[in-house]
Amino acid sequence: MTGADDTRPDDAAGPNDPDAIRADIEQTREQLGRTVDELSHRLDVPARAQERVDQAKSSALESANRTKDTAVETYRENPPAVIGGGVAALTAVIGLLSWRRRRRRTAEERAAAKQAARRQAAARKAAQQRAKRAGKERVAARKKAAERAEVRRKAAAARRKAAVRSLTAHKRTATGQLTAKQRAASKQLSAAQRAATARVRAGERVAVQQVAATQRAAARRLPRRRSGWRRTLARLSR
Repeated sequence: MTGADDTRPDDAAGPNDPDAIRADIEQTREQLGRTVDELSHRLDVPARAQERVDQAKSSALESANRTKDTAVETYRENPPAVIGGGVAALTAVIGLLSWRRRRRRTAEERAAAKQAARRQAAARKAAQQRAKRAGKERVAARKKAAERAEVRRKAAAARRKAAVRSLTAHKRTATGQLTAKQRAASKQLSAAQRAATARVRAGERVAVQQVAATQRAAARRLPRRRSGWRRTLARLSR
């Protein structure tokens, strides 16, 4: 009995040793920390991250259950050692909760970043559309301005042609009027010349007739006693 009593504390020292329990708890904590770090580095892949999260949850639950069982057994054998196990389990649970909270915040931040990126993309697209619309409007405005300038140019050319035609017509009319006036003046001058010539000729005839009449009257007033040739000349001049 003495040998059995001597070996019982040695056999119970393994599972009831507080140092072993603390080492197991530290190992579990380190494993949880590595799992959390690995999951935090792989959050960019949703499916893999979810799988890792599920594995971490199951591993944490298993570790918590194992720690709880170990703590219960240790408390039965050695009550003061359960305090360290409870603290370790509580620390693990707090770490898991804080990690889930950080993950939730990270997911919210990622969703906010995605929403901001979508808003920026929509704003860039709207700005590009506005710039494209403004470019089209500028092209249309330049085209309309060019068309209006072409219309004004054609109208100015038409006005110049009309002015040239009007000036030519005025010149022709003035030339025709001047020619008609010249012709009328020439006709008037010719008529005046003919009238003057006729008057001159009529005056000459009248003068000749007057001279002849004067000569006849002078011949009548001559004395009757004349020589024979004078009488003959007077007779012939009658």
